[in-house]
Amino acid sequence: MQIGQAAAQRLALPGSALLALLVGTTVYLLDRDWQAVQFLAPFAALQGEQAYLFGPLGNVLPAFCHAYAFSLLLILVLGRTWRARLLGPLAWFAVAASLEILQAESISSLLVSPLVPHPDSPVLGSVFSYAVNGYFDPGDLLAAGLGCVVALLAASVREKKP
Repeated sequence: MQIGQAAAQRLALPGSALLALLVGTTVYLLDRDWQAVQFLAPFAALQGEQAYLFGPLGNVLPAFCHAYAFSLLLILVLGRTWRARLLGPLAWFAVAASLEILQAESISSLLVSPLVPHPDSPVLGSVFSYAVNGYFDPGDLLAAGLGCVVALLAASVREKKP
């Protein structure tokens, strides 16, 4: 096997994870109202006209891309064993599903109860804000699950032996 081909095989999974992160982020930059995106809200005054480049697919594409990318990155960190290929996507789906379910009205309304104090930590505060200001979308849940499955399949492809 040539050196270039071996390097390409080694970089295929991390490269596709990076590409998926870029595509998912591009949806937020081009198609979404920055005022409604937590990490872009401070820059909302700088936003030009929304492009709607991704059309209706833009509604669920970030959930798919981020689930795919983070599942692959977890697999790569854990090692490309069968256990890692299962654990990475399952762990990320648990995170993605939890964040999505936190946005369900019945759950987020509990979070704004006077009995629940607003978290002081930046991370918990961000999750709290995400849950309270977001909305539950079963399409995002499905897209995240599909992204995790595709990551499992991509990581399971065997490299050709010379």
